Amino acid sequence: MTSSLAEFSEQARAYLFSQVGDCFTNTSRGPGRCLVCTGPTGIAEVQLCGQCSRQRAEFGVGLADLVVPLAYVRGWMTPQHQSEHLVRRYKSPVQPSRWCAELLQFMIHAASAIHGPCIAAAAGSWWQVMTIVPSATRLGADHPVVGLAQQVFEHGNNVDRVLLTPTEHIASTDRHPRRDMFTLSPEVAARVRGRHVLVIDDTYVSGSRSQSAALTLKTAGAQRVTVLCVARWLSYRWDDHWRLIESVLAPYDALIRPVGSGPCLAPR
Repeated sequence: MTSSLAEFSEQARAYLFSQVGDCFTNTSRGPGRCLVCTGPTGIAEVQLCGQCSRQRAEFGVGLADLVVPLAYVRGWMTPQHQSEHLVRRYKSPVQPSRWCAELLQFMIHAASAIHGPCIAAAAGSWWQVMTIVPSATRLGADHPVVGLAQQVFEHGNNVDRVLLTPTEHIASTDRHPRRDMFTLSPEVAARVRGRHVLVIDDTYVSGSRSQSAALTLKTAGAQRVTVLCVARWLSYRWDDHWRLIESVLAPYDALIRPVGSGPCLAPR
């Protein structure tokens, strides 16, 4: 890690600690936590949560090769937790919060700048193409997740940017990945074929839309797909999620790797 990047890393760590340290906590994998989505598995010896296990059984290698959520959100608390407020208000169609948007954008920027090499190593290569998970109602550049994608630090790499096109199936409420939720134009399909695609999203709940995007990209010939998102949604309505939320007390630390465990091991 160069001296300038090391200096940025410490500054980013301090800034994010002051802004989101009291509401976000780092995701992690390990006993009792899913190797795919970092959610709870319920049993320490089980490596995948129920939803990721079912998705893998159905779709296999068509799914994303790596999912990288940065922080846990404490969802459906009463009163509403600040972490839920941040991920909801940044994209509110009525009154979006610029402050919330800028915080989430900086989280993505800092994570990709500090841990980009770690993510690329875990995925098997640097990403060559980037896209977002589109919305059913806010298409293309109008969706706030575009602002997240614009803040991904590319480490000097030439990254192609493409858009997925939603189909009518994006309105499905079953929260299960579908091969037909998105489509690609022939021109875009040619640009992803044989390449590593990074998919940017804001919140990972069931993975239905992120993994549907992966299925579309893999069908089009993408060699690898990595999903990078700000938040892994946990719900106080579900006992196993509640137990995981209560076990994670440390404030968000931008130097903790979102893949693997512990601090970033890049030389300083």
